[in-house]
Amino acid sequence: MWLRQEGIALPTACHSTAEGRRVVWRLPLYNTVHNILTNPVYGGAYAFGRTTSKVSVEEGRKRVRRGVRRPLAEWDVLLKDQHDGYISWVEFERNQQVIANNATGKGSAVARGAVRRGGIAPRRPSALWPLRS
Repeated sequence: MWLRQEGIALPTACHSTAEGRRVVWRLPLYNTVHNILTNPVYGGAYAFGRTTSKVSVEEGRKRVRRGVRRPLAEWDVLLKDQHDGYISWVEFERNQQVIANNATGKGSAVARGAVRRGGIAPRRPSALWPLRS
């Protein structure tokens, strides 16, 4: 992952019984970056109801799975252009498609990080992490 290779740390909430809650800077894990890039706030939108709970009966006992992601069309609230996003909503939607294609292997070879110019060369994801002034 490019951010780790370049030594770029991101803020993380740290919960410690001795010190309480504080912010620490750490090299990001994949899920941290994925959560940022898939959060509608990144594209300037407010959303509510992106997850739900699923109740099932397994071996005669109730089982509740919380945090099950819902498709965008099923979100309770989606208000676009509510604040300045890091990227536009159009770019956000395009990035969601790229991320989904990467997960399923349906994207083009270039989109999945194929060999570039004769070698595997990591590139800065400038479309996803624009510099802010």
